[in-house]
Parts: sequence; C-alpha cells; structure tokens
Amino acid sequence: MEKEKYTEEELYEMLWQKAEDLEKVPGTREINSDPFLPDYEVFVECFGNFRKSEDLKELVDKFSCLNKINICFCKDCNRENCTGDIRICRENDLGDLYYTLFEKII
Repeated sequence: MEKEKYTEEELYEMLWQKAEDLEKVPGTREINSDPFLPDYEVFVECFGNFRKSEDLKELVDKFSCLNKINICFCKDCNRENCTGDIRICRENDLGDLYYTLFEKII
C-alpha cells in the first residue's frame, strides 16, 4: 500500500495544530501516538530537525517560549489543589496576571 503524500503546507498546518493542542513543540511520541497524523519520519523528511529548520522557526520559537512560561507558572504555583494541567488554570483565569507580567519581562 502506497503512503499518502502530503504537501509541505499540509504538514506545517498539522504540526502547528498539534503544537497548539500540546502548548509545546511536539516530539516523536506525541506525533506517532496521534492517529490523525502521519509518522514523525514524514515530518522529518519534509523539515529536517525541527529546532534547526528555517521553515519551522516561527512554530518552534512560539511554542518553546510558551512551554517555558507554562513550566515557570507551575513551579511558582502555590495552590493546594493543583491539577498539574496548566490549561485548566488558564481556562479559569487563574494565571492572567502572571502571564501578563511574564510577557512584559521577556
């Protein structure tokens, strides 16, 4: 059976969507465990090393920074009932001030 062929734009859009869902640059495990994405190797064939790829520079910069902010927020968290999921805190507006200040600092 022949592998499905994807354009560079299609692969970029799929990778961007996955990064948005994870709030970080997806790795091998995240990509290969998603039944709606082609194998990680397909992305590597198209873009090469994600962090060194000029085509993925915007994606890597945006989601690497977001991931670092999320990690800092969780480390600074003083909530007793922490879920460990930053998305829940952000959905409930628990981190608005933190994110506003952090973005001004960096």
